[in-house]
Amino acid sequence: MVSLLYAVLHSLLSCLIPPANLLVIVAVYQLMRKQPATSYVYILNLATADLLVGMMCIAEALDDILDGDFDRSRSFCLLRIAMSMTPCIGSILTLLLISLDRYLAVTLPLSYPTLLKKTPVVLSLVVLWMLSSFFGHLPLILPSLQRGNYTGYCGLLYAAKSEYLYVICFGIFAPSLLVLVCLHTWVGSIAYMQYRRLRHACAQAGPLRARLRHFKALQTVLIVVVGFSLSWGPYLVGGTIQAACSSCNLAGLLKNALFLLGETNSLINPLIYALYSKDIQSHLAKLLRCRMKGQMKLLVSNVRIVGSWGGSQPKAPSS
Repeated sequence: MVSLLYAVLHSLLSCLIPPANLLVIVAVYQLMRKQPATSYVYILNLATADLLVGMMCIAEALDDILDGDFDRSRSFCLLRIAMSMTPCIGSILTLLLISLDRYLAVTLPLSYPTLLKKTPVVLSLVVLWMLSSFFGHLPLILPSLQRGNYTGYCGLLYAAKSEYLYVICFGIFAPSLLVLVCLHTWVGSIAYMQYRRLRHACAQAGPLRARLRHFKALQTVLIVVVGFSLSWGPYLVGGTIQAACSSCNLAGLLKNALFLLGETNSLINPLIYALYSKDIQSHLAKLLRCRMKGQMKLLVSNVRIVGSWGGSQPKAPSS
């Protein structure tokens, strides 16, 4: 019954996460064509990472339905874990880049447009995905992190040793979360002081509008970080307890409920951008309106075709 519940939840995520992030990807791509900006590149990368998380939910739903028959091989199980962990790590590292981008936009507004050129942005994304792939595939790269007594039940602590969980929690999630909180606390205070000071400087209307735009973008990123903390925070706490308590057995909880809660972050992110980012919100509204208009035109054309068929049928002879 529990496996069926997790299968239903994973199926829901696999049906909701990809379409939501695909809409964000299309909307951000259209924005980039009209108004190229570094922040849009990083948001596009975040949506791509979340899209990959949604695709992996399909494999996890199949694993729940088949009750582990999908992962009898330890190598295949480790590969599936790597494919799940890689986009999750890429998502949090992208949040770091987005936060750094907002930091530069708020603290260096005049030199910001010329500071982040195409080469640094591309290089940062290449390094990001190299690190994500390395840490995601670490048990496959280092056989010493693999469990020797694999029972056929696929899970992070069932196929890999606890040391890998320590690396993920204390090498990726905890430092990234700490940096995000400190960075946003610092930048938020700077942005708020600049906001109050420039609000009374009517002569600087141009810089005021620019910095207010960056301040609003910073608010959106802050909401994304809060959503990430609420989603992945319990997984980090569970991993910390498992690391500190040798007699505790949280493998099943970490594999199922807490990791599933972390994956919901890939659905929360596009919803946040759809609700709080006005640029993305307007383009998403246009996309949805165009889709509805296309469906209405298709429906009207089908009705007309059916009506023409009905009108062309010969009438029954009157008696």
